[in-house]
Amino acid sequence: MDEFLDMIEKNAVGSRAEPGCIRFDVLQAEDQENKFFFYEVYEDAAAIAHHKEQPHYAAWGTFKESGGTISSVSKKASGKFMT
Repeated sequence: MDEFLDMIEKNAVGSRAEPGCIRFDVLQAEDQENKFFFYEVYEDAAAIAHHKEQPHYAAWGTFKESGGTISSVSKKASGKFMT
């Protein structure tokens, strides 16, 4: 778990520093210690493309591919009412 938290913190901090990143939240489920949710918001498609070119994004991908996560589900959505 420590390695997972270290890797996602590096990804989150790096992502938040990107010019097009509006939010990158990491949430832990209260009822399952090993279940996490990431809430990411970017200005536009160009910001997402930029994000995917960053070293911290690549490092997170390598970590996931090496067995650092059990499973992963992504859902994309468009903003309607954002505060």
